[in-house]
Amino acid sequence: MNIFIENNIEYLIEYFWSSSEGLIILNDQKDIIHINNFAQTLLGLKISDNISLIEHCFSFDICILQEQDILAYNPISAAILSKEKFKAEAQYQIEQDQYKNLVLRAFQVKDYKIIIFSDLSAEIENKEFKKQKNEYINKIIELEKDNKEHSILKERAESQAIRVGLINRISTSIRDTLDTNEIIKTTINELSRTLGVHRGIFASYEKNQEKFIIKQEWHISNQTELQKKELEIDSYIKAAISNRTSQISINSSIMELPLNNPEDSKPRLVTPVIYQGEIFGIILLYHINSKKLWHPEEVSLVEGISAQLAAAIYQSSLFEKLENQKKELEITLTQLRETQTQLIQSEKMASLGKLVAGVAHEINTPIGSINSNIDMLVKYTKKIKKQILDNPELNSMFSVFDDINTINTEAIRRINSIIKSLKNFARLDEAELKEVDIHEGIKSTLMLINHEIKNRINVIEEYGDLPLIECYPNLLNQVIMNILVNAYQSIDNEGTIKIKTDIKDNKVQIIISDTGKGISQENLTKIFDPGFTTKGVGVGTGLGLSICYQIIEKHKGSISVNSQFGIGTVFIIEIPLRQNF
Repeated sequence: MNIFIENNIEYLIEYFWSSSEGLIILNDQKDIIHINNFAQTLLGLKISDNISLIEHCFSFDICILQEQDILAYNPISAAILSKEKFKAEAQYQIEQDQYKNLVLRAFQVKDYKIIIFSDLSAEIENKEFKKQKNEYINKIIELEKDNKEHSILKERAESQAIRVGLINRISTSIRDTLDTNEIIKTTINELSRTLGVHRGIFASYEKNQEKFIIKQEWHISNQTELQKKELEIDSYIKAAISNRTSQISINSSIMELPLNNPEDSKPRLVTPVIYQGEIFGIILLYHINSKKLWHPEEVSLVEGISAQLAAAIYQSSLFEKLENQKKELEITLTQLRETQTQLIQSEKMASLGKLVAGVAHEINTPIGSINSNIDMLVKYTKKIKKQILDNPELNSMFSVFDDINTINTEAIRRINSIIKSLKNFARLDEAELKEVDIHEGIKSTLMLINHEIKNRINVIEEYGDLPLIECYPNLLNQVIMNILVNAYQSIDNEGTIKIKTDIKDNKVQIIISDTGKGISQENLTKIFDPGFTTKGVGVGTGLGLSICYQIIEKHKGSISVNSQFGIGTVFIIEIPLRQNF
């Protein structure tokens, strides 16, 4: 960039308009009066913003000790304060762990500070790669001078590339999965193929039994899998693992190996898989050629892969422990939620039961007195009526009295029936297992909701011939009440609720169906989840059906639901005739 462009703001703006470098022009208040597209995209700033908004995102790679206020010192402030042309490399933080490497240049034009920056990230990221590439190119140029040396180095380079590829493949496998078996399988298979061995084995160390068990085996096509999975611990294996280090035991001579096992008649490499002093197993590699010696590069490669595998197994075991702890915590949390739900509902039902029993008792006493008085009134009315039969006017009056007595008697009977239903529903004296007629509980529940369903909902009752059922009466009544309430609430205008009971496979079956709105398939799988409700705010808590599910489970039974949206819903409850705890 020439001096003319540098000193002419209009030309600067035009020059950097579509440049891959950023351009920012600041006034003496550090306000942005121009910013090109590249800078806007990278920094997220616009014209009229103050550069101080992002100063904290810039940093040097080194500490500037001569500055008095180090905390406030950053590449932007340094560029602005500089009296001369400024140039420095800096880092710009995009996100928490993401940075851009930039080269900042700054200079003054009249009353404006010009800041130009270039993105060096890609260059820095590829720097090491380019360096290695240049080294290889230089070596190849040198090797061209001598064909013999060139061949040797070329062979080494190819061998190194194969090993790098092996390490990359194994590293990728370790990064992509935390499955220990998959990591071991990939490592043994890739290592065996790369080194050209005829068999590769990983044997896991069983600490409690102090033995090695073959967990993964690779072999060439003309070999068969070893039938014996427990590895015999010979002197060479003992030597490899005795000091808990990654040192390798090397056998290259047939005479140094046991002759009673044909498998051991080939050069063998034994490598312990150890991390922080803990042995996870061993890697065994067998060469096809019994005369071949292990090359130091091969030994070094296996040692490195072994260390990498050990670290991966350790990390995988930690992850597995964390997963198990997570599952245990999730189970505990679910149990705590269920317990909390049960406690809340039990407390509510206990309070409701006490209230119902109290109301029933308080109403029963005056009703008893009224009932007794009506009996006496009827008796005396009859006596008086006999004495004045000849008076037609009084006869007419006593006819009215008879009607009043009949109405009062029926009202008292109705009140007594409601009180009985309340007491049957609460059943405070039946919190434990008891043989009951479940039809009595169903009828009592229907009576309690009669005011909600009369004149608009037709209730069909089809009761089978059932024996007494062993159950928790108050809990079972709670389930029936909840399902019936949901049923009539789902019917907007007129509709039908059908209750059917029967015996099937030594279980009592209660089927409650309605012609309400039904439940969508999306919600059908969640209706028994605690807290889930399709009702509006303030109408439902989402605990009812969840508690029903737990109550039926307590009875060793089952509760299921079938529903079609817009047609209706069917609940099927099955509980054993006897609990047999």
